[in-house]
Amino acid sequence: MKLYISFGNLNLKYFIYSALFSIVGIFIIFYNDYYDKENNILNKNNFLDLFCYYIGYLLNFIPERITQQNSKREEKPRINDLKEPKTKAIEYIYNNPYYKYLSTKDIIKFVFICFILLLADLIEVTIKIMNTKEGNDKKKEINFIFIELLLIFLLSKCFTHEYYKHQNISILLVIIIGIIKTIYCTIKYEIYQIPNFAIIVIFNIINYFLYSVYYISIKGLMKYKFISPYKSNFMIGVINVPLIIIIYIIITFTIFGKKENDKNIYYIDNIYNLFKNIKNLDVINAILLTLLPFAYGILVLLINKIIYDFTLYHIYIPLLIEIFISEIINQKNDFDIIFLILCFIIELIIILIFLEIIEINFWGLNENLKRNIELRGMIDSSLINGNDNDDEYNENDNDNECNTNNNEAKIKFKE
Repeated sequence: MKLYISFGNLNLKYFIYSALFSIVGIFIIFYNDYYDKENNILNKNNFLDLFCYYIGYLLNFIPERITQQNSKREEKPRINDLKEPKTKAIEYIYNNPYYKYLSTKDIIKFVFICFILLLADLIEVTIKIMNTKEGNDKKKEINFIFIELLLIFLLSKCFTHEYYKHQNISILLVIIIGIIKTIYCTIKYEIYQIPNFAIIVIFNIINYFLYSVYYISIKGLMKYKFISPYKSNFMIGVINVPLIIIIYIIITFTIFGKKENDKNIYYIDNIYNLFKNIKNLDVINAILLTLLPFAYGILVLLINKIIYDFTLYHIYIPLLIEIFISEIINQKNDFDIIFLILCFIIELIIILIFLEIIEINFWGLNENLKRNIELRGMIDSSLINGNDNDDEYNENDNDNECNTNNNEAKIKFKE
């Protein structure tokens, strides 16, 4: 088997990130969907979860502040050791780096990224409200995570990103598995019969598209504008937390904030009801609600760190694990559990092949692995250097031969 299947480079940091992501994700799923459904404040206030989510972004100022303090400690000795004439120039470089100063165009782009993320999350809240009002259980919620992977793949191709045979086949197989699982669940649980099924499907696709654009944009911001993962999250929190508060207040004074009776189909949320519900919280609910923003802060930080340190596609495995846990908890039928486990294992193996953590060494699928491309580059470079050395050696030989002939001619001329 070693001749046909081998393991590539499994980075320990990525494994730790994925494990932490799964642990935090389990806590969020548990508190959002399963803990004390009757008294859970998140079920009573639809926008509270989204508010906690962006507070989590805002809390990234803590690691950002720590990194700034550490970087200042490292920079001061380097500046003080320099001579006086060079000190001002170097001090400017250290104290005024490019990443602290974005152009007006870059700021507009970043605000646009924040709006994209906010719109995606508002659509997600809308889907949740629609499912809640129709009484849909978790089995009847549709997950199109494979569409997000496909959209990132296609959007990256638009930016001339090159993919190879093993990656193209992997993406195709993930899409096929995702479609099979979606069709099975849609027919099995008669999801197509729920009210507003078509609208929910369209909203889900739009939501995944917006998130794909967000991930690609935030990756570019961190890579080309040198914004740290912590700082980009903190900046998103600074912009979107006030916007959520404004939206909350506006909704409160509209028809969507009036709850005259339990049958009001227009009611979404009300900020006054939020304060009343917070006052009536028991100790355990209060502790869990306090921990929720920190959990979201860790979650979005891990997403940014994975995107920053690795690739966009590396976030697919933690998201896949989170969705699998959410799906498997709601199943009671043995066949459905086995089916979901098999789909998860197959998807996981395929994405590991895409990420080159697992290497397939037949049908030429290993020809364009990153490791093999780098090896060929090193060989070509050594051959070129070898040819250059041979040419220099031949030129030196020719020069020596010419000098010898000239000396012989001079001797004969003297004679």
